[in-house]
Amino acid sequence: MNFRNAFLTLSVFLLVCLDAACSSGRNSAKSATPAPSPSPKPAHHVAYLYEGDLWVIQSDGTNQRIVAAAPEGETIQDFVWAADGSRLYFSIGLQLFEVVLQTGNVASAGELVMQPGITVDSLEMGQDGKTIVIHALDADASARLFALIIGEREARELTVDEYNAIIKQRPPAIRSVGEMSVSPDGQRVLFKDTVGTGEELFIADVETGARIKITNLYELSGFEESVETEGGRRVIEAVWSPDGRHIIFNPMQTCSETGLCYGRLFLVDAWGGAQLQLSIEMMINVPNEWTRDSKLLVYDDGDKIVVADTSGNPKALAEGHHPKWQPLQ
Repeated sequence: MNFRNAFLTLSVFLLVCLDAACSSGRNSAKSATPAPSPSPKPAHHVAYLYEGDLWVIQSDGTNQRIVAAAPEGETIQDFVWAADGSRLYFSIGLQLFEVVLQTGNVASAGELVMQPGITVDSLEMGQDGKTIVIHALDADASARLFALIIGEREARELTVDEYNAIIKQRPPAIRSVGEMSVSPDGQRVLFKDTVGTGEELFIADVETGARIKITNLYELSGFEESVETEGGRRVIEAVWSPDGRHIIFNPMQTCSETGLCYGRLFLVDAWGGAQLQLSIEMMINVPNEWTRDSKLLVYDDGDKIVVADTSGNPKALAEGHHPKWQPLQ
């Protein structure tokens, strides 16, 4: 009996210990610190011009503010983001300035000492993050290219080859039959060709030559009869998205008495499908301001800054023009 009682006592002890250990484990699991949830990605800033001043707004429509105001009687002609997205460089006349996004501090970034009669048209940031390329017009309205190292005064004129070496190249826009634009991955070619009395966009495989038609302009509305009778429906311009998954284009829907033609902005997948209208107003050229992940496109829609995703959901953010995405590392 003594042995039996001792065995029963030991068994109960072991069961109590096991239960305590399990309870402790359960309590530990309950009190364990949960893994931190991933931080939400910051909304991209969009910088744009409005009434001669430089503004920014986030892509969700919040935090709209002016970051640089032009002096009375002056206008900010254009701007570029710094490569890291921390500041903006803008031009007033022949002077360049920088403004820090976080603090709003403005400082001189250089002065363009060039030939008389030169006016600044637009700015681009070089691949090195230190060189600003100035697109300018001379006294005869001829296009000129200059490069300026940030903080310096002397700008040097560029040849086309020098310009191509400084600026990160994008696939070119298609404007005429016979032109081709290679996709960012180098595997496909975008072009337009005649179909009946009009034109359509096609994509062909570089290796096999197999091609597919990705547009059907006769499914779209909004064409003036006078435009169609002069040669059928045509495409003004088309360009790849940076990831090569989409094409944005504007069909020729109306033309002015001077022969300048316009069309609304559309998006279509690179393998065809629905042609999604993005803009209400018509435009001459297609924009190419995509976020780094190619999920959002920003553009002017008349006097509105509009952001759209690749599902064709445009959202007006503010009044203004010439929007540019903030680079995010």
